[in-house]
Amino acid sequence: MNYPTPEEILRRVRPVPTYRDHPATSACEIEGVGPDGSAVAVPIGGIGGIGGSGGTGGSGGTFLLLFLSADCHGCRDLWDGTDALGRALPATVRTVIVTRGPEHEDAGAIAALAPEGVTTVMSSAAYADYRVAGAPFMVLVAGDEVLTEGVAWGVAETARAACQALAGTA
Repeated sequence: MNYPTPEEILRRVRPVPTYRDHPATSACEIEGVGPDGSAVAVPIGGIGGIGGSGGTGGSGGTFLLLFLSADCHGCRDLWDGTDALGRALPATVRTVIVTRGPEHEDAGAIAALAPEGVTTVMSSAAYADYRVAGAPFMVLVAGDEVLTEGVAWGVAETARAACQALAGTA
């Protein structure tokens, strides 16, 4: 008998939604520190630039928040594939990586994994604000509205889910 490989199985897996009809999570600013200890604020739905580690500037807009961890094996694909994810999304979507704060994560490990040019913020408060139980998790925010949220199943599935939400077909 010919059984599918684990990779084939994972390509067919679709995340279970964390909500019915529409996400109940509210969009809010993320505040924390970068892996280097500098203050980072991501003004979700507000006006102002993205500050701190790897900030890209701008105001308001659409954000893909990736909640990752240095110790999470399921997060490796997303840490390594952030560039590919960015290319798969519209240019107006800014990716932000969020980890738990330095009281829970090793800042040195996060610094080693953090992709250049992508805002990385260490914030346990953001995990609580966005009701994230564990990594890898994604939240897509446009303005002050959460469009979709759920488990981030690798680069391709995360991009697919985000693009569907942006198109209003999630």
